[in-house]
Amino acid sequence: MTASLVERILARDPRAIARAISKIENDSPDANEILKALFARTGHGLTVGVTGAPGAGKSSLVDKLALHYRSTGKTVGVIAVDPSSPFSGGALLGDGFRMQTLANDPGVFIRSMATRGNLGGLARARVDAVAVLDAAGYDRTLVETVGVGQDEVDVVKAADVSVVVLVPGMGDDIQAIKAGIMEIGDVFVINKADREGVERTERELIALLEISERSGGKDGWTPPIVRTVATQNKGIAE
Repeated sequence: MTASLVERILARDPRAIARAISKIENDSPDANEILKALFARTGHGLTVGVTGAPGAGKSSLVDKLALHYRSTGKTVGVIAVDPSSPFSGGALLGDGFRMQTLANDPGVFIRSMATRGNLGGLARARVDAVAVLDAAGYDRTLVETVGVGQDEVDVVKAADVSVVVLVPGMGDDIQAIKAGIMEIGDVFVINKADREGVERTERELIALLEISERSGGKDGWTPPIVRTVATQNKGIAE
């Protein structure tokens, strides 16, 4: 059973991938066996974590990023982490509600995962779910967090590249320091950049980056700041 499921995952069968992620989420007895079998096939795709305050437009940004990757011929896996329903324990926003434009694209796999009370903005099984998509051969895996503030630093554990999304005029620039995400951001995005206050947000972000350890740190990388208006597809390629 496990062997045939693994073969189907490696052939990028969406039903098999969905079943494996469900087994991982539910701590099924064979979940570890599946992961062990897939582990040797991982490490080829790039995982991009998208984090930031609620209302920053992360879902729109992930949607447009996925469309951009598809336009360049890349396959895309999306793990969107939603707050859990207090009644069912399931994700409040289902896959059908999200990313309608991508839902019927065979080169895209979308999964909403519930946090189930776990802090960190990412579901407990997120890293293993990313491994399944990586083994299945998706070129890019986008992981969107629920936007819970301070514990979002966890996104870095599941991602090769961490994108921190801010918006002008919501005090998120100051919140960024409190959340401790200045150190983990590889790329900072000011979304909704058509709003008033974008210049001020960018100035404050530059000032914060200059005093943070991340800028020109151990790896010599200085995070760029990119302005986007995700709903209008502006800044996505950058």
